[in-house]
Amino acid sequence: MQRTNPLFRPSASRGATARQRAIRRRRVFVALVIVAALVVAAVAFKEHLPFIGKDANKAAENPKGGNGDGTGNGDGTSNGSGSAPAVIAPGKTPIKHVVFLIKENRTFDNYFGSYGHGSDGATEGKTANCFGNPKHCVTDETVPLTPGYDMNPHDITHGFSSGLYAIDGGKMDGYNIIGEGEDLTGYTQMSRDCKISPAKDADAAKPGSGCLPNYWAYADHYVLSDHFFTSMYGPTFPEHLYTVAADAFDIVDNKSDTGGEANYCDDPAELVPHFKQTLSKSDKQHIMGLEDDITDDIPDQLVRIFSPYTEKINTCVDIPTVPDRLEAKGISWAYYSEPNHWQNALQAIDHIWHGPLKAKIKDPTEFYDAIKAHKLPAVSWLVPPEPYNEHPSDGNISICAGENWTVQHINMIMQSDYWRDTAIVVVWDDFGGFYDHVKPPHYDIMGLGPRTPALIISPYTKIGDSPDGGYVDHTDYEFSSVLAFIEHNWGLDPLTLRDRQADPLSGAFDFSRKPAKPLVLKYRDDCPYASDLLVIDPIPGKHKD
Repeated sequence: MQRTNPLFRPSASRGATARQRAIRRRRVFVALVIVAALVVAAVAFKEHLPFIGKDANKAAENPKGGNGDGTGNGDGTSNGSGSAPAVIAPGKTPIKHVVFLIKENRTFDNYFGSYGHGSDGATEGKTANCFGNPKHCVTDETVPLTPGYDMNPHDITHGFSSGLYAIDGGKMDGYNIIGEGEDLTGYTQMSRDCKISPAKDADAAKPGSGCLPNYWAYADHYVLSDHFFTSMYGPTFPEHLYTVAADAFDIVDNKSDTGGEANYCDDPAELVPHFKQTLSKSDKQHIMGLEDDITDDIPDQLVRIFSPYTEKINTCVDIPTVPDRLEAKGISWAYYSEPNHWQNALQAIDHIWHGPLKAKIKDPTEFYDAIKAHKLPAVSWLVPPEPYNEHPSDGNISICAGENWTVQHINMIMQSDYWRDTAIVVVWDDFGGFYDHVKPPHYDIMGLGPRTPALIISPYTKIGDSPDGGYVDHTDYEFSSVLAFIEHNWGLDPLTLRDRQADPLSGAFDFSRKPAKPLVLKYRDDCPYASDLLVIDPIPGKHKD
Protein backbone atom coordinates (compact mmCIF):
# COMPACT_ATOMS: atom_id res chain seq x y z
CA MET A 1 0.00 0.00 0.00
CA GLN A 2 1.45 3.35 -1.04
CA ARG A 3 1.78 5.90 1.74
CA THR A 4 1.83 9.62 1.22
CA ASN A 5 5.04 9.89 3.21
CA PRO A 6 8.46 9.16 1.67
CA LEU A 7 9.95 5.69 1.90
CA PHE A 8 11.78 6.30 5.14
CA ARG A 9 12.87 9.93 5.30
CA PRO A 10 12.71 11.56 8.74
CA SER A 11 11.22 14.89 9.61
CA ALA A 12 13.55 17.88 9.72
CA SER A 13 13.63 17.78 13.52
CA ARG A 14 14.89 14.19 13.53
CA GLY A 15 17.54 14.97 10.91
CA ALA A 16 18.91 17.76 13.10
CA THR A 17 20.21 15.06 15.43
CA ALA A 18 23.19 14.54 13.13
CA ARG A 19 24.30 18.11 13.56
CA GLN A 20 24.00 17.86 17.35
CA ARG A 21 26.12 14.69 17.38
CA ALA A 22 28.77 16.35 15.19
CA ILE A 23 29.24 19.05 17.81
CA ARG A 24 29.63 16.46 20.57
CA ARG A 25 32.12 14.44 18.52
CA ARG A 26 34.25 17.53 17.94
CA ARG A 27 34.51 18.00 21.70
CA VAL A 28 35.56 14.42 22.37
CA PHE A 29 38.17 14.40 19.61
CA VAL A 30 39.79 17.42 21.22
CA ALA A 31 39.73 15.58 24.54
CA LEU A 32 41.65 12.64 23.09
CA VAL A 33 44.31 15.01 21.81
CA ILE A 34 44.54 16.42 25.34
CA VAL A 35 45.18 12.93 26.72
CA ALA A 36 48.03 12.43 24.27
CA ALA A 37 49.57 15.72 25.35
CA LEU A 38 49.73 14.65 28.98
CA VAL A 39 53.06 12.85 28.68
CA VAL A 40 54.93 15.71 30.38
CA ALA A 41 52.19 17.12 32.60
CA ALA A 42 50.22 13.97 33.44
CA VAL A 43 50.40 14.44 37.18
CA ALA A 44 49.38 18.08 37.09
CA PHE A 45 46.41 17.48 34.80
CA LYS A 46 45.27 14.17 36.29
CA GLU A 47 42.66 15.47 38.72
CA HIS A 48 41.20 17.93 36.20
CA LEU A 49 40.52 15.57 33.31
CA PRO A 50 36.99 14.38 32.56
CA PHE A 51 36.86 11.13 34.50
CA ILE A 52 37.62 8.15 32.31
CA GLY A 53 36.41 7.98 28.79
CA LYS A 54 35.26 11.40 27.70
CA ASP A 55 38.41 11.35 25.59
CA ALA A 56 36.92 9.32 22.76
CA ASN A 57 33.21 9.51 22.25
CA LYS A 58 33.26 7.74 19.98
CA ALA A 59 35.34 -15.12 29.02
CA ALA A 60 35.02 -12.98 32.17
CA GLU A 61 33.72 -13.93 35.56
CA ASN A 62 30.00 -14.04 34.93
CA PRO A 63 27.71 -11.94 37.13
CA LYS A 64 24.56 -13.44 38.49
CA GLY A 65 22.21 -14.04 35.61
CA GLY A 66 24.94 -14.69 33.06
CA ASN A 67 25.08 -18.46 33.07
CA GLY A 68 21.83 -20.10 33.93
CA ASP A 69 21.66 -19.60 37.67
CA GLY A 70 17.90 -19.51 37.93
CA THR A 71 17.28 -16.07 36.45
CA GLY A 72 15.97 -17.48 33.19
CA ASN A 73 18.88 -16.40 31.04
CA GLY A 74 20.13 -19.73 29.79
CA ASP A 75 23.50 -21.30 30.36
CA GLY A 76 25.31 -20.48 27.16
CA THR A 77 24.98 -24.07 25.92
CA SER A 78 23.49 -25.17 22.63
CA ASN A 79 19.74 -24.68 22.30
CA GLY A 80 19.41 -27.32 19.60
CA SER A 81 21.03 -30.43 18.25
CA GLY A 82 22.67 -28.36 15.52
CA SER A 83 24.98 -29.89 12.97
CA ALA A 84 28.60 -29.77 11.90
CA PRO A 85 29.90 -26.34 10.87
CA ALA A 86 28.71 -25.42 7.42
CA VAL A 87 31.16 -25.56 4.53
CA ILE A 88 31.41 -22.08 3.03
CA ALA A 89 33.08 -22.31 -0.38
CA PRO A 90 32.29 -21.50 -4.01
CA GLY A 91 29.60 -23.84 -5.29
CA LYS A 92 29.01 -25.32 -1.83
CA THR A 93 26.25 -22.98 -0.67
CA PRO A 94 22.95 -21.81 -2.15
CA ILE A 95 23.73 -18.23 -1.08
CA LYS A 96 23.92 -15.85 -4.03
CA HIS A 97 23.24 -12.60 -2.15
CA VAL A 98 24.52 -11.16 1.12
CA VAL A 99 23.07 -8.10 2.85
CA PHE A 100 25.27 -6.71 5.66
CA LEU A 101 23.12 -4.27 7.69
CA ILE A 102 25.05 -2.17 10.21
CA LYS A 103 23.30 -0.21 12.95
CA GLU A 104 24.67 1.73 15.93
CA ASN A 105 25.88 1.42 19.49
CA ARG A 106 24.38 -1.50 21.39
CA THR A 107 25.60 -4.61 23.20
CA PHE A 108 24.21 -8.11 23.38
CA ASP A 109 23.22 -7.73 27.03
CA ASN A 110 21.50 -4.42 26.29
CA TYR A 111 19.31 -5.97 23.56
CA PHE A 112 19.18 -9.70 24.30
CA GLY A 113 20.54 -10.18 27.82
CA SER A 114 17.21 -11.50 29.07
CA TYR A 115 16.27 -13.45 25.92
CA GLY A 116 17.09 -16.86 27.38
CA HIS A 117 16.74 -20.06 25.27
CA GLY A 118 20.35 -21.02 25.94
CA SER A 119 21.81 -17.62 25.05
CA ASP A 120 24.70 -16.22 27.08
CA GLY A 121 23.00 -13.18 28.59
CA ALA A 122 23.12 -11.32 31.88
CA THR A 123 20.51 -9.42 33.88
CA GLU A 124 23.04 -7.94 36.32
CA GLY A 125 26.33 -6.17 35.80
CA LYS A 126 29.53 -5.50 37.67
CA THR A 127 30.74 -2.00 38.49
CA ALA A 128 34.12 -0.57 39.43
CA ASN A 129 35.30 1.77 42.16
CA CYS A 130 38.35 3.95 41.45
CA PHE A 131 40.43 5.70 44.09
CA GLY A 132 43.94 6.45 45.33
CA ASN A 133 46.99 8.20 43.97
CA PRO A 134 47.75 6.95 41.39
CA LYS A 135 44.07 6.38 40.74
CA HIS A 136 43.26 2.73 40.18
CA CYS A 137 40.11 0.63 40.11
CA VAL A 138 38.77 -2.50 41.76
CA THR A 139 35.56 -4.42 41.14
CA ASP A 140 32.73 -2.99 43.20
CA GLU A 141 29.09 -3.96 43.60
CA THR A 142 26.91 -5.87 41.14
CA VAL A 143 23.79 -3.99 40.05
CA PRO A 144 20.66 -5.05 38.16
CA LEU A 145 20.27 -4.18 34.50
CA THR A 146 17.15 -2.04 34.70
CA PRO A 147 14.42 -1.58 32.05
CA GLY A 148 15.73 0.28 29.03
CA TYR A 149 14.65 3.37 27.11
CA ASP A 150 13.23 3.67 23.62
CA MET A 151 14.90 7.08 23.41
CA ASN A 152 17.98 7.09 25.58
CA PRO A 153 18.19 10.21 27.81
CA HIS A 154 21.75 10.91 26.65
CA ASP A 155 24.69 9.49 24.77
CA ILE A 156 27.38 7.50 26.60
CA THR A 157 31.04 7.65 25.57
CA HIS A 158 31.99 4.66 23.49
CA GLY A 159 35.38 5.39 22.01
CA PHE A 160 38.60 3.41 22.08
CA SER A 161 39.54 4.48 25.61
CA SER A 162 36.00 3.96 26.91
CA GLY A 163 36.01 0.45 25.50
CA LEU A 164 39.28 -0.31 27.26
CA TYR A 165 37.97 0.99 30.58
CA ALA A 166 34.66 -0.86 30.23
CA ILE A 167 36.41 -4.17 29.55
CA ASP A 168 39.00 -3.45 32.27
CA GLY A 169 41.36 -6.24 31.32
CA GLY A 170 38.51 -8.76 31.11
CA LYS A 171 36.87 -7.94 34.43
CA MET A 172 33.97 -6.32 32.50
CA ASP A 173 33.26 -3.91 35.36
CA GLY A 174 34.16 -0.45 34.06
CA TYR A 175 30.96 0.65 32.33
CA ASN A 176 30.11 2.98 35.21
CA ILE A 177 33.40 4.89 35.04
CA ILE A 178 33.24 5.98 31.39
CA GLY A 179 31.93 9.41 30.45
CA GLU A 180 28.18 9.82 30.92
CA GLY A 181 28.07 6.32 32.38
CA GLU A 182 28.16 7.32 36.02
CA ASP A 183 24.34 7.42 36.24
CA LEU A 184 24.24 3.73 35.19
CA THR A 185 22.26 4.49 32.05
CA GLY A 186 24.47 1.90 30.38
CA TYR A 187 23.24 -0.72 32.83
CA THR A 188 19.86 -1.06 31.11
CA GLN A 189 18.34 -3.67 28.85
CA MET A 190 15.47 -4.20 26.48
CA SER A 191 12.73 -6.79 26.66
CA ARG A 192 10.35 -8.46 24.23
CA ASP A 193 7.40 -6.31 25.29
CA CYS A 194 7.26 -2.71 26.50
CA LYS A 195 6.23 -1.83 30.02
CA ILE A 196 5.47 1.70 28.78
CA SER A 197 4.35 2.55 25.23
CA PRO A 198 6.96 4.75 23.51
CA ALA A 199 4.36 6.32 21.21
CA LYS A 200 4.91 9.79 22.68
CA ASP A 201 8.35 11.36 22.94
CA ALA A 202 7.88 12.00 26.66
CA ASP A 203 7.04 8.34 27.28
CA ALA A 204 9.77 7.07 24.96
CA ALA A 205 12.28 8.76 27.29
CA LYS A 206 11.06 6.78 30.30
CA PRO A 207 12.65 3.56 31.57
CA GLY A 208 10.58 0.58 30.48
CA SER A 209 9.76 2.04 27.06
CA GLY A 210 12.53 0.05 25.39
CA CYS A 211 11.38 -3.20 23.81
CA LEU A 212 12.27 -5.22 20.72
CA PRO A 213 9.38 -7.53 19.78
CA ASN A 214 10.42 -7.84 16.13
CA TYR A 215 14.14 -8.37 16.74
CA TRP A 216 13.23 -11.05 19.25
CA ALA A 217 10.86 -12.58 16.68
CA TYR A 218 13.77 -12.84 14.23
CA ALA A 219 15.78 -14.55 16.98
CA ASP A 220 12.87 -16.94 17.56
CA HIS A 221 12.87 -17.98 13.88
CA TYR A 222 16.45 -17.68 12.62
CA VAL A 223 19.88 -17.31 14.30
CA LEU A 224 20.84 -15.16 17.27
CA SER A 225 24.62 -14.97 17.63
CA ASP A 226 25.65 -14.45 21.25
CA HIS A 227 29.44 -14.36 20.74
CA PHE A 228 29.64 -11.80 17.95
CA PHE A 229 32.18 -9.19 19.08
CA THR A 230 32.82 -5.72 17.75
CA SER A 231 36.11 -5.59 15.86
CA MET A 232 37.73 -3.01 18.13
CA TYR A 233 37.18 -1.06 21.32
CA GLY A 234 35.36 1.71 19.41
CA PRO A 235 34.19 4.12 18.09
CA THR A 236 32.01 4.40 14.94
CA PHE A 237 34.38 5.49 12.17
CA PRO A 238 37.07 2.83 12.50
CA GLU A 239 34.49 0.13 13.34
CA HIS A 240 32.83 0.81 9.99
CA LEU A 241 36.18 0.51 8.24
CA TYR A 242 36.39 -3.01 9.64
CA THR A 243 33.03 -3.82 8.01
CA VAL A 244 34.50 -3.26 4.53
CA ALA A 245 38.24 -3.89 5.00
CA ALA A 246 38.82 -6.17 8.03
CA ASP A 247 41.13 -3.34 9.05
CA ALA A 248 40.93 0.27 10.22
CA PHE A 249 44.47 1.42 9.45
CA ASP A 250 44.84 1.35 13.25
CA ILE A 251 42.61 4.44 13.63
CA VAL A 252 41.51 4.85 17.25
CA ASP A 253 38.92 7.64 17.23
CA ASN A 254 36.27 9.44 15.24
CA LYS A 255 37.40 12.27 13.03
CA SER A 256 37.90 15.84 14.10
CA ASP A 257 35.07 18.10 12.99
CA THR A 258 36.01 21.12 10.93
CA GLY A 259 32.54 22.64 10.95
CA GLY A 260 31.76 22.04 7.29
CA GLU A 261 29.31 19.70 5.61
CA ALA A 262 32.00 17.63 3.87
CA ASN A 263 33.47 14.49 5.39
CA TYR A 264 36.49 12.24 5.08
CA CYS A 265 38.02 12.36 1.58
CA ASP A 266 36.09 15.55 0.80
CA ASP A 267 37.63 17.44 3.74
CA PRO A 268 41.44 17.45 3.81
CA ALA A 269 41.39 19.35 7.12
CA GLU A 270 39.90 16.44 9.07
CA LEU A 271 42.33 14.57 11.27
CA VAL A 272 42.17 11.37 13.28
CA PRO A 273 44.67 9.60 15.57
CA HIS A 274 46.01 6.17 14.66
CA PHE A 275 48.75 3.86 15.79
CA LYS A 276 51.99 4.46 13.94
CA GLN A 277 52.63 1.91 11.20
CA THR A 278 56.26 1.48 12.29
CA LEU A 279 55.43 -0.31 15.56
CA SER A 280 57.59 -3.31 16.30
CA LYS A 281 56.34 -6.62 17.63
CA SER A 282 57.61 -5.69 21.08
CA ASP A 283 55.84 -2.30 20.85
CA LYS A 284 52.56 -4.06 20.15
CA GLN A 285 53.09 -6.51 22.99
CA HIS A 286 53.77 -3.59 25.32
CA ILE A 287 50.60 -1.79 24.19
CA MET A 288 48.50 -4.93 24.71
CA GLY A 289 49.93 -5.27 28.21
CA LEU A 290 48.99 -1.68 29.01
CA GLU A 291 45.50 -2.32 27.63
CA ASP A 292 45.10 -5.34 29.91
CA ASP A 293 46.09 -3.24 32.93
CA ILE A 294 44.36 -0.04 31.84
CA THR A 295 42.84 0.83 35.26
CA ASP A 296 46.04 0.24 37.25
CA ASP A 297 47.04 3.89 36.82
CA ILE A 298 44.49 6.41 35.56
CA PRO A 299 45.00 8.23 33.20
CA ASP A 300 48.71 7.45 32.88
CA GLN A 301 48.18 4.07 31.24
CA LEU A 302 46.37 5.84 28.40
CA VAL A 303 49.20 8.35 28.14
CA ARG A 304 51.69 5.48 27.87
CA ILE A 305 49.67 4.14 24.93
CA PHE A 306 48.72 7.27 23.03
CA SER A 307 51.69 9.58 23.50
CA PRO A 308 54.54 7.49 22.10
CA TYR A 309 52.62 5.19 19.78
CA THR A 310 49.99 7.27 17.95
CA GLU A 311 50.01 10.14 15.49
CA LYS A 312 47.41 12.22 13.66
CA ILE A 313 46.64 11.54 10.02
CA ASN A 314 44.10 12.70 7.46
CA THR A 315 40.80 10.80 7.44
CA CYS A 316 41.16 9.91 3.75
CA VAL A 317 43.09 6.62 3.83
CA ASP A 318 43.95 4.06 1.19
CA ILE A 319 43.56 0.46 2.27
CA PRO A 320 42.30 -2.55 0.27
CA THR A 321 38.65 -3.49 0.75
CA VAL A 322 36.33 -6.38 0.01
CA PRO A 323 34.58 -4.23 -2.62
CA ASP A 324 37.94 -4.12 -4.44
CA ARG A 325 38.14 -7.92 -4.35
CA LEU A 326 34.56 -8.27 -5.59
CA GLU A 327 35.12 -5.77 -8.39
CA ALA A 328 38.28 -7.52 -9.55
CA LYS A 329 36.37 -10.80 -9.86
CA GLY A 330 33.37 -9.28 -11.61
CA ILE A 331 30.98 -9.84 -8.68
CA SER A 332 28.35 -7.14 -8.27
CA TRP A 333 28.21 -5.06 -5.10
CA ALA A 334 26.86 -1.79 -3.73
CA TYR A 335 27.36 0.23 -0.56
CA TYR A 336 24.13 1.90 0.53
CA SER A 337 24.87 4.87 2.78
CA GLU A 338 24.11 8.55 2.73
CA PRO A 339 26.96 10.85 1.61
CA ASN A 340 28.74 12.91 4.27
CA HIS A 341 27.48 10.42 6.84
CA TRP A 342 29.68 9.53 9.81
CA GLN A 343 29.10 5.86 9.03
CA ASN A 344 29.98 6.05 5.31
CA ALA A 345 33.24 4.10 5.44
CA LEU A 346 33.87 4.11 1.70
CA GLN A 347 33.87 7.91 1.66
CA ALA A 348 37.11 7.57 3.64
CA ILE A 349 38.80 5.23 1.12
CA ASP A 350 40.79 7.41 -1.28
CA HIS A 351 40.90 5.17 -4.36
CA ILE A 352 37.19 4.39 -4.11
CA TRP A 353 35.88 7.88 -3.38
CA HIS A 354 38.10 9.46 -6.02
CA GLY A 355 37.73 6.70 -8.58
CA PRO A 356 35.12 4.95 -10.71
CA LEU A 357 33.95 2.73 -7.85
CA LYS A 358 32.36 5.76 -6.21
CA ALA A 359 29.38 5.14 -8.50
CA LYS A 360 28.59 2.04 -6.46
CA ILE A 361 28.08 4.07 -3.27
CA LYS A 362 24.35 4.69 -3.29
CA ASP A 363 21.64 6.27 -1.19
CA PRO A 364 19.81 3.72 1.00
CA THR A 365 16.55 4.48 -0.85
CA GLU A 366 18.08 2.81 -3.92
CA PHE A 367 18.16 -0.56 -2.14
CA TYR A 368 14.42 -0.95 -2.69
CA ASP A 369 14.74 0.24 -6.27
CA ALA A 370 17.32 -2.48 -6.96
CA ILE A 371 15.08 -5.19 -5.54
CA LYS A 372 12.03 -4.04 -7.49
CA ALA A 373 14.10 -3.94 -10.71
CA HIS A 374 15.54 -7.41 -9.93
CA LYS A 375 19.02 -5.90 -9.94
CA LEU A 376 20.12 -6.40 -6.33
CA PRO A 377 23.92 -6.78 -6.23
CA ALA A 378 25.44 -10.01 -4.99
CA VAL A 379 26.80 -8.17 -1.93
CA SER A 380 25.15 -5.15 -0.32
CA TRP A 381 26.25 -3.08 2.65
CA LEU A 382 23.23 -1.25 4.10
CA VAL A 383 23.75 1.64 6.54
CA PRO A 384 20.58 3.36 7.82
CA PRO A 385 20.01 7.11 7.97
CA GLU A 386 20.58 8.74 11.36
CA PRO A 387 17.00 8.64 12.72
CA TYR A 388 16.86 4.86 12.20
CA ASN A 389 20.29 3.71 13.38
CA GLU A 390 19.29 3.30 17.07
CA HIS A 391 22.16 5.42 18.36
CA PRO A 392 21.47 6.70 21.92
CA SER A 393 21.27 10.44 21.39
CA ASP A 394 19.75 12.74 23.98
CA GLY A 395 16.16 11.62 23.52
CA ASN A 396 16.08 12.11 19.73
CA ILE A 397 16.45 8.66 18.15
CA SER A 398 13.88 5.92 18.72
CA ILE A 399 14.73 2.23 18.88
CA CYS A 400 11.14 1.48 17.87
CA ALA A 401 11.55 3.58 14.72
CA GLY A 402 14.89 1.94 13.98
CA GLU A 403 13.38 -1.53 14.40
CA ASN A 404 10.59 -0.59 11.97
CA TRP A 405 13.17 0.56 9.42
CA THR A 406 15.03 -2.74 9.77
CA VAL A 407 11.80 -4.72 9.39
CA GLN A 408 10.92 -2.68 6.30
CA HIS A 409 14.22 -3.52 4.61
CA ILE A 410 14.19 -7.18 5.59
CA ASN A 411 10.62 -7.35 4.28
CA MET A 412 11.93 -6.06 0.96
CA ILE A 413 14.01 -9.23 0.69
CA MET A 414 11.37 -11.54 2.12
CA GLN A 415 8.63 -10.18 -0.16
CA SER A 416 10.76 -10.83 -3.23
CA ASP A 417 12.33 -13.75 -5.05
CA TYR A 418 15.67 -12.80 -3.48
CA TRP A 419 14.68 -14.48 -0.20
CA ARG A 420 15.45 -17.96 -1.58
CA ASP A 421 19.21 -17.34 -1.88
CA THR A 422 20.02 -14.46 0.50
CA ALA A 423 21.84 -14.25 3.83
CA ILE A 424 21.12 -11.14 5.92
CA VAL A 425 23.45 -10.20 8.79
CA VAL A 426 22.33 -7.45 11.18
CA VAL A 427 24.89 -6.02 13.64
CA TRP A 428 25.47 -2.86 15.70
CA ASP A 429 28.79 -1.10 15.13
CA ASP A 430 30.14 -0.56 18.66
CA PHE A 431 29.17 -1.09 22.28
CA GLY A 432 27.71 2.38 22.76
CA GLY A 433 28.66 2.50 26.45
CA PHE A 434 26.18 -0.27 27.33
CA TYR A 435 27.02 -3.12 29.67
CA ASP A 436 28.08 -6.54 28.43
CA HIS A 437 29.46 -9.31 30.61
CA VAL A 438 31.46 -11.51 28.18
CA LYS A 439 35.20 -10.96 27.98
CA PRO A 440 36.26 -10.32 24.36
CA PRO A 441 39.29 -12.11 22.88
CA HIS A 442 42.33 -9.83 22.83
CA TYR A 443 43.54 -10.38 19.26
CA ASP A 444 45.76 -7.33 18.83
CA ILE A 445 46.22 -3.69 19.84
CA MET A 446 42.80 -2.80 18.38
CA GLY A 447 40.54 -5.29 20.13
CA LEU A 448 38.23 -7.12 20.07
CA GLY A 449 35.56 -4.96 21.66
CA PRO A 450 32.39 -5.90 23.61
CA ARG A 451 29.74 -8.07 21.99
CA THR A 452 27.27 -6.65 19.49
CA PRO A 453 23.77 -8.03 19.10
CA ALA A 454 23.77 -10.04 15.86
CA LEU A 455 20.95 -11.60 13.86
CA ILE A 456 21.65 -13.93 10.94
CA ILE A 457 18.57 -14.37 8.77
CA SER A 458 18.29 -16.75 5.82
CA PRO A 459 16.30 -19.74 4.57
CA TYR A 460 19.32 -21.84 5.58
CA THR A 461 19.97 -20.88 9.19
CA LYS A 462 20.31 -23.73 11.66
CA ILE A 463 17.25 -25.09 13.42
CA GLY A 464 17.30 -24.90 17.22
CA ASP A 465 15.10 -24.84 20.29
CA SER A 466 14.18 -21.16 20.35
CA PRO A 467 10.40 -20.59 20.28
CA ASP A 468 9.86 -20.92 16.50
CA GLY A 469 12.85 -23.08 15.59
CA GLY A 470 15.50 -20.40 15.94
CA TYR A 471 19.04 -21.23 16.93
CA VAL A 472 21.52 -19.56 19.29
CA ASP A 473 25.02 -19.67 17.81
CA HIS A 474 27.88 -19.52 20.34
CA THR A 475 30.70 -19.34 17.77
CA ASP A 476 33.12 -16.43 18.18
CA TYR A 477 32.63 -13.92 15.38
CA GLU A 478 33.54 -10.31 14.63
CA PHE A 479 32.78 -8.01 11.69
CA SER A 480 35.57 -9.67 9.70
CA SER A 481 33.55 -12.90 9.89
CA VAL A 482 30.96 -11.44 7.52
CA LEU A 483 33.74 -10.48 5.13
CA ALA A 484 35.20 -13.97 5.52
CA PHE A 485 31.82 -15.46 4.58
CA ILE A 486 31.77 -13.31 1.42
CA GLU A 487 35.35 -14.30 0.60
CA HIS A 488 34.76 -18.00 1.16
CA ASN A 489 31.46 -17.97 -0.72
CA TRP A 490 32.87 -16.29 -3.82
CA GLY A 491 36.46 -17.52 -3.66
CA LEU A 492 38.15 -14.22 -2.81
CA ASP A 493 41.54 -13.83 -1.15
CA PRO A 494 41.54 -12.46 2.41
CA LEU A 495 42.65 -8.91 3.05
CA THR A 496 44.28 -9.12 6.49
CA LEU A 497 45.04 -11.54 9.29
CA ARG A 498 41.64 -10.66 10.77
CA ASP A 499 39.51 -12.02 7.92
CA ARG A 500 41.98 -14.83 7.27
CA GLN A 501 41.50 -16.17 10.81
CA ALA A 502 37.83 -15.25 11.21
CA ASP A 503 35.20 -17.97 11.27
CA PRO A 504 33.00 -17.34 8.18
CA LEU A 505 29.70 -17.68 10.09
CA SER A 506 29.96 -21.46 9.75
CA GLY A 507 28.04 -22.08 12.98
CA ALA A 508 24.94 -20.27 11.72
CA PHE A 509 24.01 -22.27 8.62
CA ASP A 510 22.72 -25.69 7.68
CA PHE A 511 22.54 -25.89 3.90
CA SER A 512 21.03 -29.38 4.02
CA ARG A 513 17.84 -28.24 5.75
CA LYS A 514 14.49 -27.57 4.12
CA PRO A 515 14.56 -23.81 3.42
CA ALA A 516 12.81 -21.70 6.05
CA LYS A 517 9.86 -19.57 5.07
CA PRO A 518 10.12 -15.80 5.18
CA LEU A 519 8.85 -14.01 8.27
CA VAL A 520 7.14 -10.88 6.97
CA LEU A 521 6.51 -8.72 10.03
CA LYS A 522 4.23 -5.77 10.56
CA TYR A 523 5.58 -2.45 11.71
CA ARG A 524 5.06 -1.48 15.29
CA ASP A 525 2.34 1.12 15.63
CA ASP A 526 3.56 2.48 18.96
CA CYS A 527 6.68 4.38 17.83
CA PRO A 528 7.14 8.12 18.43
CA TYR A 529 7.79 8.33 14.67
CA ALA A 530 8.13 5.97 11.69
CA SER A 531 5.05 3.86 12.39
CA ASP A 532 3.83 4.93 8.93
CA LEU A 533 6.72 3.72 6.79
CA LEU A 534 5.89 2.46 3.32
CA VAL A 535 4.41 -1.03 3.58
CA ILE A 536 6.25 -3.53 1.38
CA ASP A 537 3.86 -5.62 -0.69
CA PRO A 538 4.95 -8.79 -2.54
CA ILE A 539 7.30 -7.94 -5.40
CA PRO A 540 6.44 -9.93 -8.54
CA GLY A 541 8.95 -11.55 -10.84
CA LYS A 542 12.14 -13.55 -10.47
CA HIS A 543 15.73 -12.44 -10.51
CA LYS A 544 18.10 -14.05 -13.00
CA ASP A 545 21.50 -13.81 -11.25
